[in-house]
Amino acid sequence: MKRGFTIVELLMVIGVIAILMGIVTTAASESMKASRTRRAEALVSLVQSGLAAYYAQNDEWPISFKGKVGNHKKGSDDIDENQYDLTANEVRECVRKIVESAKEGNPLIDVSGLWVSRSDGDTSGGRGAGMDFMSAIRGTRKSSKKMKLAEMYFGYPHASNGRFVRFGMGYSIATDQLRVGWRDDYKGNN
Repeated sequence: MKRGFTIVELLMVIGVIAILMGIVTTAASESMKASRTRRAEALVSLVQSGLAAYYAQNDEWPISFKGKVGNHKKGSDDIDENQYDLTANEVRECVRKIVESAKEGNPLIDVSGLWVSRSDGDTSGGRGAGMDFMSAIRGTRKSSKKMKLAEMYFGYPHASNGRFVRFGMGYSIATDQLRVGWRDDYKGNN
């Protein structure tokens, strides 16, 4: 009598291992997604509190909203005169001013937690990867090229793929409030 496993036994073992690997992979994927979501929520909260502190200290927002007109409502020709949606460069300017105040010794936010990219996050096809602020200004092991504050876009890692997505900001003209949030829902309903 020969010792060893039959083909059926080997296939059953391989099948059980494949099922277990599928369960582990799914659980790990969900865990990564939840982690990125929590990080995005924390970054939105961090920038929102930094903007509030900036406004409290200076009695003005980092950029001027005088003369700004409300934006078009999605899917409509109507203008929402009470809401102004900031462009990528305006968002960049707001956060940059908060970071500059931190560099001058007035820390409105912990800059080390910020997530930055050289692109504004509107690109697709593998571009738009982000990194933490400290790696950007110091350089990484792969690239010693340091990023200057003027070329940084600020945002968060997307929950499903980890790619950089810039913050969305909306200014309420009626209430004089500047809200930070998810790019698709920046009116504070994250």
